[in-house]
Order: sequence, then structure tokens, then C-alpha cells
Amino acid sequence: MNASAYAPGAKGRSRWINLGSFAVLLALWFLITTPLVGDKPLVAPLFLPSPVSVWQTFLQLMQNGYQGKTLAHHLGISLFRFGLAFVLTVVVAVPLGLWMGMNETVKAVLDPPIEISRPMPKLALLPLLIIWFGIGEVAKIVIIVLALFPILSISAMQAVRGVGRRKVQAAMALGASRTMIFRRVIFPASLPGIFTSIRVSIGIGVTMLVGAEMIATNAGIAYMAMSASDFLLTNVVIVGALIMAVLGYALDLLARALENKVVHWGGKEG
Repeated sequence: MNASAYAPGAKGRSRWINLGSFAVLLALWFLITTPLVGDKPLVAPLFLPSPVSVWQTFLQLMQNGYQGKTLAHHLGISLFRFGLAFVLTVVVAVPLGLWMGMNETVKAVLDPPIEISRPMPKLALLPLLIIWFGIGEVAKIVIIVLALFPILSISAMQAVRGVGRRKVQAAMALGASRTMIFRRVIFPASLPGIFTSIRVSIGIGVTMLVGAEMIATNAGIAYMAMSASDFLLTNVVIVGALIMAVLGYALDLLARALENKVVHWGGKEG
């Protein structure tokens, strides 16, 4: 383990390095899209507009919206779809995974169908979901749930199975009941692994949101970007992609903050 990660001021240095990496990427983007020498930039605006042009497009979308709907409306619809699917998956998949980790019979029954569904390409199921659920919001939410469910349930199961036996045996030797062992030993020890899977699922869920908004709809950030690509509105496409990226990053930061608050003992054991 790298001891420098625990050195005083390490977090502050990491923040500056993060900002520096963003600044380098932004500078590179600016250099290849701005005509610094001659009349033409290195990359044509049709393929990659400049940061200034994208920022101006963002301001225009903030003011005028896209296809009759405000940018806030598109963002709100996407957040609703992602949020509902994500919460439903966490509420069902995590307890089920914990149960599978503690009970071999439950694991034997549920693990095979979950494992089979895990590598299945979810976007390939879109036509089937439309037949089953129609073109409303249900199909859009279900496809996100299908993508996240195996990740969260299997990760929760493995987190339980990774709990040290000595901890459980020590609690049993002290006379703790099964319920108390779960509440005081197994569940707290599983939380770091569960939060890791939640953070991974956020990125996958935001990606699947793009697939969800491929189903007949007229609102959503991913819909806005895909619709703009049909008209070669590259600026709008990049604005949509950046909003999705910022959304995923912000949700990941929220998950990290929640993890630091809930799993305050993380990294302090042993």
C-alpha cells in the first residue's frame, strides 16, 4: 500500500493535480479547435467545435431550450429516469445480494439466472421491452434496471462472502444472535464493497440512460444529443455529452461523500 496516500496534505495535492489534468485537456481542446495559425483550425468545427463555441451553445440552450423544451426540462426527465431506476435497483438488488451471501440455498437458486443475465447485451433487448412494456417510461426504466441489477446483487453477495470468518466466530463466541451478527459484523464489513459497486453502477447507469432514451421519446439530455446529431449540430451533441459526463461525475462525488459519511471506518481497520 502506498503510504504517500496518507501523508499530510495528500488530499490537497490530489485536488490540484485533478484541476491540472482538466486544465491540460481544456488547453489541448482549445489548441486543436482554434485557428491560431492561418484561417483554419487543426480540426474542423463540424467534427469538434471549440470550447468557446460549445460554451456559447450551452448558454443559448439555457436561454432558448431545445425543440420547444427548456434545458432544465430535458435534464429533469433524464434525472427522473436514472434516479428511479437506480433507487429501485439498489433497494431490491443489495438486500437480495446480502441474502445470497448468507444463504447457500438462496445463492444456488438465484445465482445462475443472475449470472446468465449479466453478460447479456441489454440494448439488444430493447425491441422485446417495447413489445412488453410499450414506448412509455416503464421500458426506459427497466432497461437501466436490467443493466445494474446483476452488478449490485453479485457485488453485495461477494462483499458478504468476503467478511472474515474470525470476526463472525468471535461474535458467536460472545453470544451474539444471528440478527446481531448481521447488524454489527456482516453488514458493516460489507458496506465498503457495496459502495464500490454503487459507484461503478452510477457510470454504467448513466451510459444506459443513452440507450433508454433511444426508445421513442421527445425529452432527455441523451435524446437531445442524439436528435442534434441527425442535423449535424455538433455543438449541441457535445453539450449533451458534457452534461451527461458532469452528471455522472457529480453523482459519483455524491456517492463518495455518502460513503465517507456512512463508512467512516473505511481504510482504518487493521
